[in-house]
Amino acid sequence: MRNAFIGALAILITSRTSTLVQAQTKPDEAPPTLDGAAFLTSPGKQWKLVWHDEFDGQSLDDSKWSIGLPWGGTDGTGRHHNDQYASYIVDHDLELADGHLKLLTRREDVTDKKGRVFHFTEGLITTARSFRHRYGYWEARVKLPVEAGPGLWPAFWTLAEGWPPEMDICEIWTGNNRSHQGLYYQPREGGRQKWDDVTTHSPLPTGWTTYGMEWGSGYQIYNIDGHVTHRVYGDDVTGEKHYILLNSGVESEKPPPPTTVFPNILAVDYVRVYERPDVAIVHNGDFEQDDPRSWGRSGYVVQVDYGAHGGTHALRIDGGPSVSEQKLYALHPKATYVLSGWVRVLSKAKGAGEARIGVKSYGGDEKFAATTRGDYERLEVAFTAGADATTAIVYCSLPGKEGAALFDDMTLQAK
Repeated sequence: MRNAFIGALAILITSRTSTLVQAQTKPDEAPPTLDGAAFLTSPGKQWKLVWHDEFDGQSLDDSKWSIGLPWGGTDGTGRHHNDQYASYIVDHDLELADGHLKLLTRREDVTDKKGRVFHFTEGLITTARSFRHRYGYWEARVKLPVEAGPGLWPAFWTLAEGWPPEMDICEIWTGNNRSHQGLYYQPREGGRQKWDDVTTHSPLPTGWTTYGMEWGSGYQIYNIDGHVTHRVYGDDVTGEKHYILLNSGVESEKPPPPTTVFPNILAVDYVRVYERPDVAIVHNGDFEQDDPRSWGRSGYVVQVDYGAHGGTHALRIDGGPSVSEQKLYALHPKATYVLSGWVRVLSKAKGAGEARIGVKSYGGDEKFAATTRGDYERLEVAFTAGADATTAIVYCSLPGKEGAALFDDMTLQAK
């Protein structure tokens, strides 16, 4: 989106029934935890508030925010991003009123130090000088300037020192009803920079809407009003500390027509960041999510809606041999863990082989547990991470050439 934007991608979720513990009017204080937030990968009560701004004052809290880009921009003053923006950042496009931050865009001429004339202005604030954080849950409740007309480009996003990575939690373009969430990153193996994100072109929300992102080692999960919209997995997920940016804006490629209303407002009710609990997790261990990326697949592996141990879905693996793997992150070196799961060998496969769950690449020898039973059996594999190990690979497999098995409710617990 910024210095070298490679195609905007996005998503729209029109439902605004949030599963977060928050009313349509915010509480006097930010909730100290995310208790009750059902979409998180760990219980919400474990997520502790570490930073927030409710915008209840009469002026911007300069201990938390500064105005303008934390880099020089196109004229060295930190007031213009790049040529994709038709707007220039000014101090007077920022107001606090009624418990909300208001970032405005205006149709007005500004001349920069290079003599260039900009016909639009915007508001932009950042925590680059005051707050940077790694991992956690990042959330803002905003009201977008959708009804003002085409040409507007507001966003709630994060950056680290240098670029990429960039994380776009809320980014919309009113010119074509485009909405975007995701990660822009530099692959560890080198090569071109990439997006891992999602996009739609649909009617944008006109009321107060909550945008959030859960971020941990090896993954990110984006949501709108508590409904998960996009998941990112893998070694390329950034582990650098990030800071927050909020801005209104005007795009250059499709600038506002004369009918777009100015001034218009990106309103922000609050911004909150919660600390992620220091735990390693198995993603989609109950196989209830429509999320094939969480478990790699080799051979015949498919999520099915029958025969589940719990819930309505399970993972079916047919002989081939076939295997489904997931890389775990955030292990503690020398710590002991127990991988468990419920496994059932289908009746037609009795005597044709065994079904396994196992762990490898953790700094020790590969370990697995197996069953040939036709009803569900709980299997456990205990392992101790190596002295330098913070990752491992867990798997479900049917190593034989025949038969089939169901796997469900895979979990990881620290001993």
